Amino acid sequence: MGNIYVISDLHGQGKAFYAMLEKIHFSQEDKLYILGDVVDRGPEGISLLEYIRRQKNIEMILGNHEDMMLKSCKYPTDQMWVSTWMFNGGGTTLSGLRMLPREDRLACLDYVRNLPLYRTISVEGIDYLLIHAGLPLKEGSMEEICRDIDEEEALWIRGEFFDSPVIPPYYIIFGHTPTGAMLRYAETIPADQMERCKEFKIAFWNHRIGIDCGAAYGKNLGCLRLNDFREFYIKI
Repeated sequence: MGNIYVISDLHGQGKAFYAMLEKIHFSQEDKLYILGDVVDRGPEGISLLEYIRRQKNIEMILGNHEDMMLKSCKYPTDQMWVSTWMFNGGGTTLSGLRMLPREDRLACLDYVRNLPLYRTISVEGIDYLLIHAGLPLKEGSMEEICRDIDEEEALWIRGEFFDSPVIPPYYIIFGHTPTGAMLRYAETIPADQMERCKEFKIAFWNHRIGIDCGAAYGKNLGCLRLNDFREFYIKI
């Protein structure tokens, strides 16, 4: 088996994503998990989705931006969803969708529609729960926690997940909230990790690992190799 990587919140930054693949020397023997929000804000969300869905060694998890895209396409007259999507940078994604041939557009939406809310994996004897935003934590096994995962919480949660006193016996890797922005939402981040957040680097605390390093806002695209916890960054 090759190396196992996690990355999140590409937000249409195609140049940075392909530069990251080169930086980590990503090969067919490796595996990459993308924790959602490939689309919106940046210009290349749809072309990234088209690339990702064709790769056998890349798996993606649903993000709230993909969910907004799906709901807006399913209910195009629902102004709440369409307006929310456009407000959150959906215009570039909509343009990309319209440029696809109909067959590819339907295949792309079908791919996103079938994305899971989470993945559980084990690397080097360590268990991980991969999810876009997080989840309310309570005592129990990973299997028990996963049975109760709510879609809205998995895609949108912040403070309740960050500051829960529960420290699980496994690691939760998530994106959604740029690490620099977590300073506004999380009160339990230790001082050394707060400094990392200020630099938009990957944050580690209480078995939580935040890997959205602010690519959507001109900061960093971060990637973590789980075999040895080595971090990789591409400056936007």
